Amino acid sequence: MSTYNRANATFGGYAAALGIVVLIVLAMALVVAGRTREHIPSVDYTADLIALRDVAPYTTYAPEEVPEGWVPTSTLLDTGGALPGEEPTAPVSWTLGFATPADRHAELAISDAPHERFVATATENGEPDGTAEVAGSTWDRYVNAAGDHRALVLRDGDATVVVSGSSDYAELAELAASLRPDGG
Repeated sequence: MSTYNRANATFGGYAAALGIVVLIVLAMALVVAGRTREHIPSVDYTADLIALRDVAPYTTYAPEEVPEGWVPTSTLLDTGGALPGEEPTAPVSWTLGFATPADRHAELAISDAPHERFVATATENGEPDGTAEVAGSTWDRYVNAAGDHRALVLRDGDATVVVSGSSDYAELAELAASLRPDGG
């Protein structure tokens, strides 16, 4: 007499298939768990900074050294229609965005656009919120109506420097303190 039982054969196949699926799921879980660290893409802003220095009719500012944990994520340069060696026919502006160690956003913006218009744009129509002493300079503080965008503003000759973002004033001051004039 045969000991073959169809119920046992079906269960054995089911158990083998289930074991293979569990092994695949575990392997996928291990791969995903190994990649849980967030990767923020970084940009090299050197080319835009060099071009800014060449065309800006004002003293430019840039981080002497990016603060630890800060990641430059974007750069946007408007040369005012000028090529290197030419005179700009419109305001020259540069914006450099960062991801901060507190997982917030901050940016440096500098321009010779009319002060009030540039400040309104860069601070998201922020209202004055006192002053802050940063690296020996007095910066004006701004906060927007929603309270989720703060800014530090410094006027230097014909240029306006704005450090702004969703960061708190202390974090913005850290970026502002890293800025050094590079000459215009």
